[in-house]
Amino acid sequence: MLYAGKKFPILATFLGLMLVMWSAELAFAQSPLLIEGKSTLYQRVLTRPDAKLFEDETMATEIASLQAFEIFYVYDRQSDGQQTRLKVGRSLQIGPEGWMNEASTIAWKQTIVMGFTNPANRERALLFSSKEALEETLSGEDVVARLDQLRRDAIAGQTSEISPVVSIEPAEHIDIEREFYILPILESQNIRLPNRLPSNLLRVASVSQRASGSAESEMSREDALRDFRIGVTFVIDTTRSMQPYVEQVRQVMTRLQDRIGNNPEAERFRFGLVGFRDNIDLAPELDYVTNVFLPLGPDATAARFVETIGQVDVATVNSNGFNEDAIAGIDAALNQMDWTPYGGKFIVLITDASPREPGEYAQSGGLGVSELQIELEKEGIALMAMHLRSEAGRFDHQVAEDAYRQLSRFDNSVHYFPIADASPQEFGNQMDLLAQALEDMVGRAMSGEIQENQAEPTTAIADATSRAGRAMQLAYLGRLQGTQAPDVFEGWLTDRDPVDRRGFPVTPYLLMSRNELSALRDVMDEAVSIGASSIQEDASDDFFNRLRQAVALMTRRPDAVEDAGTLGDLLGEYLDGLPYNSEIVSLTEDDWRDMSPTRERQLIDSLRSRIVALDRIHDDGTRWIPIKDDAPAGEHVTVVPLRLLP
Repeated sequence: MLYAGKKFPILATFLGLMLVMWSAELAFAQSPLLIEGKSTLYQRVLTRPDAKLFEDETMATEIASLQAFEIFYVYDRQSDGQQTRLKVGRSLQIGPEGWMNEASTIAWKQTIVMGFTNPANRERALLFSSKEALEETLSGEDVVARLDQLRRDAIAGQTSEISPVVSIEPAEHIDIEREFYILPILESQNIRLPNRLPSNLLRVASVSQRASGSAESEMSREDALRDFRIGVTFVIDTTRSMQPYVEQVRQVMTRLQDRIGNNPEAERFRFGLVGFRDNIDLAPELDYVTNVFLPLGPDATAARFVETIGQVDVATVNSNGFNEDAIAGIDAALNQMDWTPYGGKFIVLITDASPREPGEYAQSGGLGVSELQIELEKEGIALMAMHLRSEAGRFDHQVAEDAYRQLSRFDNSVHYFPIADASPQEFGNQMDLLAQALEDMVGRAMSGEIQENQAEPTTAIADATSRAGRAMQLAYLGRLQGTQAPDVFEGWLTDRDPVDRRGFPVTPYLLMSRNELSALRDVMDEAVSIGASSIQEDASDDFFNRLRQAVALMTRRPDAVEDAGTLGDLLGEYLDGLPYNSEIVSLTEDDWRDMSPTRERQLIDSLRSRIVALDRIHDDGTRWIPIKDDAPAGEHVTVVPLRLLP
């Protein structure tokens, strides 16, 4: 899969792996077994839950009981026809530690893993027993009916021994960071789906941190839904042109308050309010870049919101330029509000301008649109972008639309709502529809009913709110009920829905330790420094030579990069056979030389933004999982969205 405009971090990832591998090659005497057909890549395995480590090949003396996800290199393999035993060790420097049964491991050739996406607005993914079984099913005449029948059978638990299906993903969403699991990719190949779209055919294994049989919550879906709460934070542009829209929000919220009053559903809502403007170094009279007028807390009721927004004034001076720092406002709502108590999480952005791009004049520093969207979706927050398309900003409309379409992507849907001619009346109508959709969602939940998508959507904003709400409720139920990934198994699936062109049942991540992420960040920073200095010194032609020198210094293998023609060539076998790559594999010296200065700077800014996002992951202690009880902090692991690795 190619990610436009994201070119170097995959390089950094694998350079970090190469550095570890090549440095270690000089330090240990006994080498692990090589992957068949490779000259530099070693065999590794992941442990299944409750794997055992034994002292020797007789498997008589147990050394340790292992948790899932532990990674071992394979040094020897012995088989007696009934059982295959592996000689394994965690560290290249330390070497072999003992033996384990191959059946308690999963062969693992790469660090890319998959996680299930939210199943709210697509059909649940089926996992097939073999590649042939999946291919045969997809090649049938009535593939839709066949898949529907197999799915009904799997949901009802009526799969027979001859069924091609071995498992189905859970009905609720599993937060891969809270209920840690992975789907390691064991094999992959390209395929053309019945809907004619290209896809990857993947053999994956399911490995959960919790062993099969772990206790789950006995709370019913209906009981869990009755306490479903919604947090809404309004992020409003409070620059000079915005007074009519601030007033419209106040009126809409007054009407909502009048409807819910002191009813029980009023306790299911809380509201926050953030104002944003632009850089006060450029225009000091703006007073602030962001201002949290009302934190999202227990006392942030609709009545309190109406009172607070009635005291909000817009700026009395113009900003420097047309765009405003919307990213800073959204980032403040994301990180300065307590979203923990809420199953439904919405940010309503209201602005007539495009967001300020990352750089020295942006309050959020190097954070860009793509990286902020990833953080929002990771936290389960849907951004509803209300774009006031004024006549004065017509030259800015397309830039703003492109940015807000990307920022508002949630669960594979875009929540961008343009207001033609910046009409205050139309804006008020749209806000009323949003408030009514949220009110309906809470009412259904209090009756124990999950949000259903509208068969015949009445309005775009009501449909989008309904779809987002259903996704949030499935994630909420997954957390409350302790939903787990399917029991340990191996199976085949496609990374796109075979029928629905918009459906993506799984998404790729990179499984990384904290030490690896730190090393990755350092190498990315080096790549940014090299690229930036090449631009400043007008030395683009020398970029590849300087990059090779840096790679050679880091890897101690100058001969490996001396004759590389593309950046992909620098990675050798590390990119071979991977189902998900970046444009790194085809970026040549000529490509870089032919880039305009503007495109070069955009590429470097994109890298800087990803470094900011990776730093946030590194510093967030809640994301890191120990894969064994005594693992030092640097060996704790997390999953990093592949989209953050350009």
